[in-house]
Amino acid sequence: MGKELFNITLTVVIDEIENILSIYPRYPYQQAFSAAGLHQELLAYVLSRVPNKYVVIEPTQLFPKQTLCPPYSSKELLDIEHYIHLGICDLLHVYSRTNTALPQSPKFSFSASYSAN
Repeated sequence: MGKELFNITLTVVIDEIENILSIYPRYPYQQAFSAAGLHQELLAYVLSRVPNKYVVIEPTQLFPKQTLCPPYSSKELLDIEHYIHLGICDLLHVYSRTNTALPQSPKFSFSASYSAN
């Protein structure tokens, strides 16, 4: 059997998205991103904006999670977090304009909810 290419960044971004979404309010953030399509959009949004890192592994080899930490500097992790916050705001803004399935709360303003600098 040949070796396989494993995207380390994908695993890190998935974990970070879950961590970051957990600090956002249930409505509209967690509710909107619980949909598989929008969650995948956020994943693609972040992965397309950060450098991806790969390793080559044997197909039967388990990839230990502790191997993920050394390849990322603090700045790189902050960049990933920044793009997750930015993606949440950008995608939710687009989603709210194109999808009527997520009703707007009269007291909620997308522009005032989070500002990623």
